[in-house]
Amino acid sequence: MNQLGSSQRRTTSMIRAEQHELERCKQEIAHLKQLVVRLSEIALRHVVESAQSGLKVPERLSEPPKP
Repeated sequence: MNQLGSSQRRTTSMIRAEQHELERCKQEIAHLKQLVVRLSEIALRHVVESAQSGLKVPERLSEPPKP
């Protein structure tokens, strides 16, 4: 019986650790989503400013800006 109790405590401990890790991952995902939104806002602002100043905006982000 003692061995069963020890095994159950280990399992409970592992579940708690996994839940903690899952919560940490969820927080990290939320943070990454915020960063994507901020980056998108910056990119859109850059496109608008470039269009207003008459600069040619590349069709894809992988293309370098043309002078």
